[in-house]
Amino acid sequence: MAAPCTVLINNTALADDKSLAMSRESVAAILERCKAPLIADWLARSRNTPQLNHLHLDDDGRTGHLPRLIDDIVARLGRAKLPGTNSDAIGSIAALDHGTLRQEQGYSSAMLIHESRILQVAIFGTLEKNVSVLDFSLLLPDVMIIADEVDNQLSQTMESFVKASAKSTAYLLKSKG
Repeated sequence: MAAPCTVLINNTALADDKSLAMSRESVAAILERCKAPLIADWLARSRNTPQLNHLHLDDDGRTGHLPRLIDDIVARLGRAKLPGTNSDAIGSIAALDHGTLRQEQGYSSAMLIHESRILQVAIFGTLEKNVSVLDFSLLLPDVMIIADEVDNQLSQTMESFVKASAKSTAYLLKSKG
């Protein structure tokens, strides 16, 4: 069960004991614990997004990539390092696979951008729902890392999407010529 929020009266915490502080969770722990509801939220949001809901995919076809992308975000958060002037993000096989799959499914590049935006909204919504157990000392640095990592994943997804599209086009031209 989630720990209650600390109530402040005249800027003094009523529940100022170590058990409350120990019950705080990192952003990474919350995302790991809430992966299934986060994915369900993402799916509901994507179904309600006109730019995405015109393709008829089953739930697994629509969300199959998300557990691995979320795992990559959690792993990046575990490195506990703020992004520097250049991203500290790492390569994501899940993002590369996602781009290739989406090209095969008939997505457009704009649809990939919508998916990425929805992922960030779903992640931040998950954090909001768990605010009572959130370790606020980590929140802002972790939000920066999440934004950087999701953008990095989108870049990698777009790169593989474009490569898959070029391969498909080359194959079609070769088979006609």
